[in-house]
Amino acid sequence: ISFCAVCDGAFYAGQDVAMIGGGNSALQEALLLSETSKSVTVIQNLPQFTGEKKLADALMAKENEEIKFSTLVTEYLTDDASGALCGLRLKSAETGEESEIKVDGAFLAVGLVPENDAFAEFAALNDWGYFDSSEDCLTATPGLFVAGDCRSKRIRQVVTASADGAIAAMAACNYLDM
Repeated sequence: ISFCAVCDGAFYAGQDVAMIGGGNSALQEALLLSETSKSVTVIQNLPQFTGEKKLADALMAKENEEIKFSTLVTEYLTDDASGALCGLRLKSAETGEESEIKVDGAFLAVGLVPENDAFAEFAALNDWGYFDSSEDCLTATPGLFVAGDCRSKRIRQVVTASADGAIAAMAACNYLDM
């Protein structure tokens, strides 16, 4: 089970995978996975994608993809001997019918909810619950810097969080030297 097709997708080359989600991140990652995986099953809990039409159309044009709308993952199935993921138990949100699919890997892209509320008294959060900051990771609160996935940014990867940490540390040093 992975949260990053860019990071882990290559481990599943030639195998059957599932992408759970239907927004832009899920569609982008499913497209990436479709380039190397044997098959990609996209599981969306809603009756349609919430991502951009252009991405949805590109994904639906792939020959090795299958889309299951209005479907929920109710269980991750594992091999008794190895403990490795071997499938998913699914349930139709419309009919309640249950089914199982075989997968070698599952990728989740169902949205992010930052847990920044505990720090909201120190710096304002935007409408999505993230801290807005400048490129030096400074918030609207003088002397308060934020780094990583708690701040509003386009790409959420460990490498960008690490870079934020270095930038925020240097900015904080400069702030203290003033």
